[in-house]
Amino acid sequence: MEWFKAAEKFNQALASSDPTPGGGAAAAMAAAMGCSLIIMAAQTTANRKATLPEIKKKLEQHMRKLGALKGQLNNYIQEDGAAYSAYIVAKKLPKEDADRQRAMQDALVYAARVPADTATTAIQCLREIDLIKDDIAPIIMSDIYCGQHLLKCAVRCCVENIKANLEFIKNEDWNKKFRQHIDVFLKSC
Repeated sequence: MEWFKAAEKFNQALASSDPTPGGGAAAAMAAAMGCSLIIMAAQTTANRKATLPEIKKKLEQHMRKLGALKGQLNNYIQEDGAAYSAYIVAKKLPKEDADRQRAMQDALVYAARVPADTATTAIQCLREIDLIKDDIAPIIMSDIYCGQHLLKCAVRCCVENIKANLEFIKNEDWNKKFRQHIDVFLKSC
């Protein structure tokens, strides 16, 4: 499949009336795209004849790390839908079922944890940018900036997804933990 057809298919799924993919998947996709741009800029710089060998070696190390982070972000695209599905399954349990409330709360925590994990990974990508941006060829810096913007946007979108679930999470420890995460996430971008 040509890349633009895959992109169009994902966009069509987002625009459908189905609840998944939704904002969490879109945030993870934006973060994965931002990370991919950073990898491309580093690869392009490393492939240039004018790039010094020690810079190439440094960029290659960071590309490996970014590749692993991108893999995590790609997983969160699908995991966001799995978290929503877990909530729907819990919600469909009979109201008289003693495990229903626990299952719903577990699913809500899961639904908030996925965007929290996505935001954490996006922030790791932003930190990688800080470590390599001075070595990137000036001709391709616009892709570094675009990647940065996508990653920061993804973090903000993740915060909105966490907030959407937070008001329904009754466990005070989880609630406090997610609120602390939100503060850290917003300070990072």
